[in-house]
Amino acid sequence: MNKEEKELWKKVKAFKLDSPKEDYGFSVKLSHENKWSIQFTEDAILEYKKFMFLAAITKSMVSPSHIIDVVWHQHLTFSHSYKSFCELLGKSINHIPSTGKVGEREVLKNAVSFTKEKYEKYFDKQNVIIWSVTSFEDSIKLQQASKNWNLSNSQLILVGVLLLIPTFFLWKPILLKIGNPEFILIAIMALVISILLIEYFVREGFNSAYNTLVHDNEYIRKLRPEESIVIATRNTEQLALFKLNNLFENKLIETKGNDNNLKKVTTIKKTEDVVENSILSFVKENPENDLRVVLNEASNKPFLTRFLDIGEMIQDKIVNSKAIVEHKITISFILFLLYSFLFSRFILGTLRDKPVLILMVFIVFSLIIFYVYLMDRYKVLYKKKFLTTIDTHVDTDQYLAGILSNKNVVLAGALTALIVASGYGPKKKQNTWFESTWTTCSSCSSCSSCSSCSSCSSCSSCSSCGGCGGD
Repeated sequence: MNKEEKELWKKVKAFKLDSPKEDYGFSVKLSHENKWSIQFTEDAILEYKKFMFLAAITKSMVSPSHIIDVVWHQHLTFSHSYKSFCELLGKSINHIPSTGKVGEREVLKNAVSFTKEKYEKYFDKQNVIIWSVTSFEDSIKLQQASKNWNLSNSQLILVGVLLLIPTFFLWKPILLKIGNPEFILIAIMALVISILLIEYFVREGFNSAYNTLVHDNEYIRKLRPEESIVIATRNTEQLALFKLNNLFENKLIETKGNDNNLKKVTTIKKTEDVVENSILSFVKENPENDLRVVLNEASNKPFLTRFLDIGEMIQDKIVNSKAIVEHKITISFILFLLYSFLFSRFILGTLRDKPVLILMVFIVFSLIIFYVYLMDRYKVLYKKKFLTTIDTHVDTDQYLAGILSNKNVVLAGALTALIVASGYGPKKKQNTWFESTWTTCSSCSSCSSCSSCSSCSSCSSCSSCGGCGGD
């Protein structure tokens, strides 16, 4: 870059698309409507600024990736901001949609090549993810199981029931040789062994899928602590509680009077954090509302609820991964062996007019155990893995009452268990749990290099957008 270009890029990079006063500003809207993570959104905006800088300094047409085009489309709807941005660039940049004319595809292909060439001249390598994928979900690489093998629980139960009768005739000659005392001991041993095996395969399958998810995906490693809390707990109230905690700890909010009824909150400072700023604004407008009302209000805002969509997507990726499904089939086979053995004994005893009440109670009891265990086991592992040492088991009402009973209105480290206990504080927002855990994984910059990124990789994704016209 020459001196003028360096100066222009400095101004373009510093251009603010967001306002701290907006609850649903540019970045939050972009993230919420497209189900993007915070880091993915920030990188997309940075790449958009680079693209617009190239459009401003070149006379030939440049073409955006699909993700950059999404950012561009939204910026166009923020007409005042976009006008100011173009004035800063010193050029009115028009968005030219694809019309499907003859020869247009070749023009777009050349524009993609030209854009990549100019980009690498000014900014080194492109961020391969932002310039190649069509969504945040597409950026998450985790091998998914074949639909033919990914059977639902009801389908697996149906298969087990259908196989129960033929299996009965296989177990019958063996069961006829086993007396009642011996059978009870064998059944208990079989149950214990089944539980141990299932626990092993549940952990093995989940750990395999989760470790691959984190190790192979840059933007999963770059999830912020705020996102991790909501993704793991499926609860925005915990995150709102954490933000309230930050406000109290940094003396951005204080209480009036000595009462302990969670009322009379006032603001004394300001913050640049979108969530915290929204809480401060709400408190300022409604000074007599108690903290429970403030907490509920913040919990239902899009800047927090957007993380629920990301969490659902990531959980779906893990649950339907090849590793999980393969182990799920193995677990189903273990359960089938156990219950075909038990039900065969039950059927045999019934046909021979033997007492089967104890066996029936044993079967029902073991079914309840497995149902409760398997219903929550993956959720427990999912939450534990995402939060690690972060303690989210805080009773909200007692927690807020503790805040108000503190005369100095400064939370002790033991009470700030949500994030502070893991080393995350307001001054360390760039660190993530994933980056501290996966120390062997170097953090990629916003402009990742990848030799496999061909010039045509984003050609098809730009079919709806022709780019911008030259002079």
